[in-house]
Amino acid sequence: MSLKNVFGQQQAVGLLINEIKTGNVKHSYIFYGIKGIGKKFTAIQFAKTLLCENLDSVYSCDECTNCRKIEDNAHPDVFIVDTEYQERLLDKIDKQKNIKIDTIRYIKEQASLSPYLGKYKIFIIDQIETLQKEAANSLLKLLEEPPKNCIIILVTALLGVLPKTIISRCELIKFLPLSKDIIKNLVSYDIEIPCNSMEEIFYLKQLSKFLDNLEKDLTLEETQKIADELKKDKELAKNFVAKITEKFLHQQYNNELSYDFLKDIEIYLKEFRYNIDVSLMIETILVKMRLIKCNKS
Repeated sequence: MSLKNVFGQQQAVGLLINEIKTGNVKHSYIFYGIKGIGKKFTAIQFAKTLLCENLDSVYSCDECTNCRKIEDNAHPDVFIVDTEYQERLLDKIDKQKNIKIDTIRYIKEQASLSPYLGKYKIFIIDQIETLQKEAANSLLKLLEEPPKNCIIILVTALLGVLPKTIISRCELIKFLPLSKDIIKNLVSYDIEIPCNSMEEIFYLKQLSKFLDNLEKDLTLEETQKIADELKKDKELAKNFVAKITEKFLHQQYNNELSYDFLKDIEIYLKEFRYNIDVSLMIETILVKMRLIKCNKS
């Protein structure tokens, strides 16, 4: 995936591409617009473009070390900061879902270090509107004097609640709602649940071939093949687990196996944040679903 996979945001992508071409990339951005239209997705693709080793004009190759590590959320110079990241960083559950000062302090510490692999250190901070007051003040100091080769991308659905001092130090990139025509053209799978997120649309499009296969009785060989395909993209695998769970719930399997299965699914989804064996997990889920289906019939 690259910036060419960002659909329905020609204006935003055009601005970013122009800055790449002219060498006028800013130190700080705010990507803003309603929830679920591709802001965070675009930020990740922008980061890949900035660090790609085999850049094709303005599009990342998706094959080099930097591209693959960013896609796997494992690049030492790219920090995707969200509530899950913060919980891992601070080693505690945050029921309030606010970005805390300790998280910003860690970002400032990392920003002061030189890049390990790429030209830049890139920080993508999602839901920046949840910043606590102390955290906002700390972030402001970083935006006022950003270290060399450091790029900060703030992502929000609520631009109006951000401190004006932070807004004034960033370039604003506006994301527009997806039109019905764009959604219609993107979706090739018959979706039972409304879909408004650009990321969800993209993954549903990729998942259609896997989801269609679930309508038949899979052999163990076919199950393993699906698992091996999905392990290449952890986020795709996570979406797959979520979607097959939706399909499973629609089938209304009322037995002890199904209740235990749903408990397992909850655990599996949480484990995606860690370094898990995705292939083995998918295989296990599909085999359990097969057993439940056989028990029903």
